[in-house]
Amino acid sequence: MGSSLSKNSKAQKRTRKPKTHANPEVNEGTIQNGFGKPYRDLEARDDRLSFPLDKLQLSLVSDQQLARLFSTAPKLHEYGGVKVVRLSKSLAGKGGRGVLPCESQNMIFAAESLHLPVPRVHRTFTADVPGFAEGQLVKAYFIVMDYIPGPTVDECWNSLEVDQRQSVAGQVAAMIEKMQSKTLKLLPGPIGWTGSQKFVGPWFTEDGAGPFASLQDLEDWCNHKIDVCVRYQQLEQHPPRFKFRRLVLTHQDIAPRNLVLDAQEKVWMIDWAFAGVYPPGFEQAVLQVRSGRYREFAEMVLSKLSDRQERITKQFFSIGYGLSLAARI
Repeated sequence: MGSSLSKNSKAQKRTRKPKTHANPEVNEGTIQNGFGKPYRDLEARDDRLSFPLDKLQLSLVSDQQLARLFSTAPKLHEYGGVKVVRLSKSLAGKGGRGVLPCESQNMIFAAESLHLPVPRVHRTFTADVPGFAEGQLVKAYFIVMDYIPGPTVDECWNSLEVDQRQSVAGQVAAMIEKMQSKTLKLLPGPIGWTGSQKFVGPWFTEDGAGPFASLQDLEDWCNHKIDVCVRYQQLEQHPPRFKFRRLVLTHQDIAPRNLVLDAQEKVWMIDWAFAGVYPPGFEQAVLQVRSGRYREFAEMVLSKLSDRQERITKQFFSIGYGLSLAARI
């Protein structure tokens, strides 16, 4: 591990002095390795160290060799069935039984069709990994992508000056505007979905939902959640119904933990697992309702958008019961 209790204590006491054009300081106190908590190893970000693929061409490394590296390479992040490792000075890998095949397709589409600042995908593959039962093997999906140096915005937000925070929020708002400015003539759901894969993300319960073959099917399901809330007296009679008219690319999990701020103060958007083609407003609703301790960040971003999508945000909030306690009804 790249830290100790004494080192963490010193990090917490250190006075933050952000510099306008410097790489913002990482809060080492966020490193955790316990039940239900993500694990991060600061050595994975230390460019003074050597990494497994530093002197190798990716094209010469087999899928089997890459899969084995996920057990030995320094971990940038590990939580549940998802692991992100540092493969070289310029490459990172994401893989595990919790990684969805659609994530890489979402990333490629965002980068190539809308030219959003997203890590470039270099390679994808599947491999068998241990399952939950002893001796069990399950298929896992792996992505090799660019490593973006810099802290996540949640790690450095408190050390940023007001103008730096405004810059971050402005860049994120510009990404949302770009995604919502282009109507997509595609079916709803993740990019490249197979037709049997459930839709995932805050709009679709913890179990996932669908798949939905049309925009009308998606609208009907959301209105069904309104009906469930009315039936169980969580909403008054005759609430406003969902009405969807078009589809746009949606990240569906924009949060400081999924944004990287590089040394030039450019914001990169990562973790496209929940992304897909959904109605405008899905983005704003999640950003506003699930902002948590980063309400200031969310409000800064929303204030810079041409449309906060208040109506659909209120509807999303109103069906919370149908998406949680009554998720399977």
